[in-house]
Amino acid sequence: NLEYVENVNAFYTQYGSKINKFSYFLGVRFEDSHIEVNSLSLNNYNTKKYNNLFPSATVNYEFSETSSVSLSYSKRINRPRGRFLNPVSSLSSNINIFQGNPDLDPSLTDALDLGYLKKWNKLTFNTSAYVNVTNNSFQFITRESGLFVEGVPVILSTPINLAKEYRAGFEFNLNYTPYKWWRLNGNFNLFRNETQGSFSYINYLGDTIEQNFDNVALTWFARINSKITLPYKIDFQTNGTYNAPQNNAQGRSLGVASMNLAFSKDILKDKASISLNVSDVFNSRKRIMEREIPNVVSSYSEMQWRQRQIMLTFTYRFNKKKNER
Repeated sequence: NLEYVENVNAFYTQYGSKINKFSYFLGVRFEDSHIEVNSLSLNNYNTKKYNNLFPSATVNYEFSETSSVSLSYSKRINRPRGRFLNPVSSLSSNINIFQGNPDLDPSLTDALDLGYLKKWNKLTFNTSAYVNVTNNSFQFITRESGLFVEGVPVILSTPINLAKEYRAGFEFNLNYTPYKWWRLNGNFNLFRNETQGSFSYINYLGDTIEQNFDNVALTWFARINSKITLPYKIDFQTNGTYNAPQNNAQGRSLGVASMNLAFSKDILKDKASISLNVSDVFNSRKRIMEREIPNVVSSYSEMQWRQRQIMLTFTYRFNKKKNER
């Protein structure tokens, strides 16, 4: 039994104005947080009290009605999820244990973004360069538990507030309508991720083990979405995504490509719709990880949240117009 209580009280204020081609927007938010993570099974009680101030600011300049540039800053918070906090162990196998850490603190990020927007008749181009600096970033450490199963050491993984993380990148979005019956949308994001931190612990033999989590990785991801209106007003939509491989301090994640597609048709004088959806067409949406920690573990794992699905749906609308979105 895990009892999780989260009380967040906040207030914020915002102010914005426009002067000729310049516009600006300022804001500040104050949060007071009181969090309790109580494992009734283990008689383990933890209370977190903290308050934070989150400023934000955006400045925009319009070159014309079709192009503009903006500079923005914001401070953000990322609280750990329940699974990360639950101290009761879970087993992915009898020699691999995951254990949450109820003493985890939230991570705080300072984010700076420089963006540019340009519109043409059939094309909209939006690009930005960004820098994020995160303190108290969650990192997973892996170590021996001191337990053995038939002579094989049991490995324990748990999250801790370990590292400072720097992320700098570039992304762009394209919206293109080559014909009235065809719309395309694409996104590309390239970024460099750097973590700094180390962790030491005493193993079951009484030796001090030092783990260095300093790491620099360059990776990218891309997405494309296509919507086509076929004859007889049949909508055909497909999207594909690709996440490139990425190295981390204890291994790497492999590249993953996936695709979804759907057909839909309005019937009964547009009062009803029938649709066919196929998610993860090639059944390839998996998280594939390789870990290599000297003298601790060498592993390969695949995780798939949901296999390929095929869904046929009939919708009838009573006195309600179709939502085009």
